[in-house]
Amino acid sequence: MECPECGSLMVLREGKYGKFYGCTGFPACKATHGAHQDSGEPLGIPADRETKDLRIAAHDAFDPMWQNGKLGRNEAYEWLAEMLEIPFSECHIGMFDKEMCQKVIEVCGE
Repeated sequence: MECPECGSLMVLREGKYGKFYGCTGFPACKATHGAHQDSGEPLGIPADRETKDLRIAAHDAFDPMWQNGKLGRNEAYEWLAEMLEIPFSECHIGMFDKEMCQKVIEVCGE
């Protein structure tokens, strides 16, 4: 996997909080990316800091829709996919670019 910050290779590592991808350019580049703890597969698509921050903001806007218990998680993602006009199978905030994250924030604020 290519580092979204510097272009170096990212490799699977294990740290204090479990598995993650770290840039081989460390310590000059401190980019990281999450990994599934059971398989080591990447969580979504690696992103630069600005995109990561927007993904966090998108989750902050969206997650209360299902965390409050009014909708199930899948129901909320089905709604989001419909609002974004994308297939349900592609509705993963961890795969979204900056533009799509902005759309999530917008539709969840309406």
